[in-house]
Amino acid sequence: LRWASIAEVPTANSGRAAIRLSWSARPERIEQCRRLSDDELATRPAHMRLRYECTGVFARYLLVVERDGQRIAADTIRGGGLRHDRPMHLFQEILADPGGQRVTVSLSRLDSTSAETPSTPETGGDTLLGARELRELDERRRRAGEAIPPLLVLDTALTLRPRQVLLVTYDGQARRLVARTEDR
Repeated sequence: LRWASIAEVPTANSGRAAIRLSWSARPERIEQCRRLSDDELATRPAHMRLRYECTGVFARYLLVVERDGQRIAADTIRGGGLRHDRPMHLFQEILADPGGQRVTVSLSRLDSTSAETPSTPETGGDTLLGARELRELDERRRRAGEAIPPLLVLDTALTLRPRQVLLVTYDGQARRLVARTEDR
């Protein structure tokens, strides 16, 4: 029983390498915002007085994997959850022949923005509303900083050995795709 649990079983893929895509990241929120006038704000209750009224959706991304210039995988990636507002979790493994090759992985946003949220607030004389407006803008900046950039590309040339894995993952601090190799 012990021998059977540790014995290597040859499979059809045992001499192949793999490209493994694995990451979790937040999709970008595509918003259209308009600045409310003072008259519109006056009609709202105090706790509802947000300077900017925004509607939007979370972005979709096109994932393309190429090996030596030939497309080997393509997929549309969205955030999790019913409204796609949760982090996107990706785990995909693509078998590859061992040897020297150029691997390109790109993730590009499919949805575009037509109007940008203003970055400099006009607070006027109302200091409470001005502080609230600054908090709104800071929250938008923070959320945009945590989201995936509109375009990520990893282009690398390497030699894969049999049973070796090229791991492609997203580095949230550097906001880029990175590659690591490991043996299976």
